[in-house]
Amino acid sequence: MLRTISIVLLLPLLAAGAGRDPADYVRIEPLSQRVLLAWWVGTGRCNLTAIRSEKGLVIIDTEISPRIMAPIKERIERQFGRTDWAYVINTHAHLQHAGGNSLFREAVVVGHENLAQDMQWLIDKQTDPSRRRMDLDGAARTLQTLGANLHQLAGNRTYTRMIQGEIRFCELYIEDLQAGYELVRPSLTFADRHTLDLGDLTLELIFFGKGHSLSDILIYIPQERLLVTGAIAYQRAHLPEIGERTEMQDVQRFFAVLDELLDPAMQIDRVVPSHSPPLRKSDLVPVRAYYEKMLTGVRAAQREGLSFEQAAERLAQRRAFAGYLEPPPGHWAHGMHRRNLRNLWRIVQDESSPAHAAQAQD
Repeated sequence: MLRTISIVLLLPLLAAGAGRDPADYVRIEPLSQRVLLAWWVGTGRCNLTAIRSEKGLVIIDTEISPRIMAPIKERIERQFGRTDWAYVINTHAHLQHAGGNSLFREAVVVGHENLAQDMQWLIDKQTDPSRRRMDLDGAARTLQTLGANLHQLAGNRTYTRMIQGEIRFCELYIEDLQAGYELVRPSLTFADRHTLDLGDLTLELIFFGKGHSLSDILIYIPQERLLVTGAIAYQRAHLPEIGERTEMQDVQRFFAVLDELLDPAMQIDRVVPSHSPPLRKSDLVPVRAYYEKMLTGVRAAQREGLSFEQAAERLAQRRAFAGYLEPPPGHWAHGMHRRNLRNLWRIVQDESSPAHAAQAQD
């Protein structure tokens, strides 16, 4: 197993092929006079949405750690010509979404009421020595792999640049892990919906339900006809998620929120997902279709008395959902469809249980 000394030895070797200034790996894409996207160049793009308003600047999501967020923040401030941050909004508490909150000292951090609980695992990664060591070991292995890939793809300028970005990203993350950094929890939370009045803009914050995380929210900006989806619409053809803590009330909420957003009266020109270039409103249709087909299929299988394995064969991704991506082994989302099916199977069983029926009558 690689240790911290391994990281130290790797850095000079990798640095020879990568630019040292982190700002070299920050990309800015203006969507309008008031909205821009920012992300770090690499294979794992994560969109951060920055908004300029009469009442100050707003950032939606704050990357994985302060050293990575700092050059992005600086580029945004330079682009807008302002530094008056009013709000930080975290769409959820996974990696790359809430790790840089501490850089926005004067801003109010906003999120769902489950966000603080959802962030606890990030705090544990720093305060639990064994988890912190696992993270450092994992980062060292990642650097080693990136170094090998950089050598193999030396003739491809595009991929070389992306790998160099990943190397610098990983180096900075290791520095933050070694030094430790503050994780700032939200000071303004909400249960279902919340509106931020920014003078010339309003931000409509909508809880989606427990799925990808416990605290998934979307942000709709009607004046910009823009929807920021976090991990709800992750990227085109990416499977939506049904989590281990998802309940039927969450599934029903998925449908209600998506139906509202897909209503023709809802004006949405652009959808900003977490990890791909902007999408269209129509890209939300397959998200809803997946949930509906899964729920209908699981209910039918249980009425027919099928076993879980029989239902899994009937509803296999290769057969029933071939239009959705199947990530390769090793990717965090590999096998997600079967996990979704297992979780939904449990949810529908619970719904039809005598205890659930008695509770519903009460």
